[in-house]
Amino acid sequence: MTIKEAESFVKAVLLQQQINREVHGDTELDDQRKPMEWGVIAAEHMGHLLGALRNGNERVIEKEILHVAGPLLECWNAVKTGVNKVWEYRCTGCGEVFSLSEANNKCPVCESKLEKIKAPHISEFIQK
Repeated sequence: MTIKEAESFVKAVLLQQQINREVHGDTELDDQRKPMEWGVIAAEHMGHLLGALRNGNERVIEKEILHVAGPLLECWNAVKTGVNKVWEYRCTGCGEVFSLSEANNKCPVCESKLEKIKAPHISEFIQK
């Protein structure tokens, strides 16, 4: 691959990232997504890419590569910029699970006690 080809790919991925945010996303929500969420989105599109590869349609393959690469770029950015720590809490009363950026000891639904759930860190998935 030449530098020009690599630059062309990076430009296409950046454009796909912008399209994803404008057409399918919510900029405020997207800015707060955890790396895991971006990884799941990329994985979903990987399935579409595999289907396109099986069918051999070059135009669809190219589109799906960008649909995988866009969320991967977002995932990379979320890891590098250190998205605010968000902790998962489970209510001991009703069992609901909440994602909160600040410590809280009462369930917003039933006011029972909340317990912190250890959320997996991206490095735990990379090591596997």
